[in-house]
Amino acid sequence: MQKTIAVDASKCVHCGMCIQDCVLGIIEFDDNEIPQHTSGGSQQCVACQHCMAVCPTGALSFGGKDPEKSFPVGFGNSDDLLRLIQSRRSIRFYKNESLPADKVAKLTAMLPYIPTGGNADNLHFSLVTSKEKMEAIRKTTYETILAKKSSSRVSVNARQACKTGDDIVYRGAPSLVAVSIDLAKTIPGCENADPIIALSYIELYAQSLGLGTLWCDMAVMVPMNITRSTGFLKFQQTIPSAISCSWAFQTLPILEQFSRKCLRSNCSSKVGSGEPCKQAIQIRLLALPVL
Repeated sequence: MQKTIAVDASKCVHCGMCIQDCVLGIIEFDDNEIPQHTSGGSQQCVACQHCMAVCPTGALSFGGKDPEKSFPVGFGNSDDLLRLIQSRRSIRFYKNESLPADKVAKLTAMLPYIPTGGNADNLHFSLVTSKEKMEAIRKTTYETILAKKSSSRVSVNARQACKTGDDIVYRGAPSLVAVSIDLAKTIPGCENADPIIALSYIELYAQSLGLGTLWCDMAVMVPMNITRSTGFLKFQQTIPSAISCSWAFQTLPILEQFSRKCLRSNCSSKVGSGEPCKQAIQIRLLALPVL
């Protein structure tokens, strides 16, 4: 996206709201009281587009976008939103079905609007959307648990679950989403917050679509415990970015992967397994709940 602003002088009322709202203070009036970037401002711009959003007359456009073609601002129904928050529950029993394609499409379309610290394009989304792919990950996960003799409590519990046939890692879910971040693009202090915020948005929207969700901490803890004990997991720049969440992604590159930057700039949304990313944090299970 080009970080440029353009102003229709015939619509501008010189209110200065775009200047006041710019978090970096890189917009100013020119001699005719028309907003413009300060010297070097376009290089500092984080493309938050607040300047365009707050313009009361639609005089200011950003990155070549036409304000008149923008989505209307909507806040939804506060009572319905509160009811969704109040009734949200962790779901641990799921239908043995892949996610419906229309719901996957809606979830993917929502991803570019998730906020990050400093509006950084640092998020990377990895989705498993079919029960067949999820079963392959589950199989590799438990084969590795049994092969690696870690003495950590988490790993011991996981091995015991293998013997009884209980899936304590993925809870039998046919789908999951992993959110990872590129530390090089992340605002200091937002390393943990950004992926957690992302999954919180995904969870609420998924539940509004009738999908059950569960914060899958076991899918994070088990690989971490085994990795510390055996050195099994290798952090590399050329492996899928969700690798630090689950070793299964290293041996089974079967995920649909999306970067926030590509989603926001309307470029090809799918990225290859070589997309660099230095740290992955969180996993959430997604599935149709057993009602």
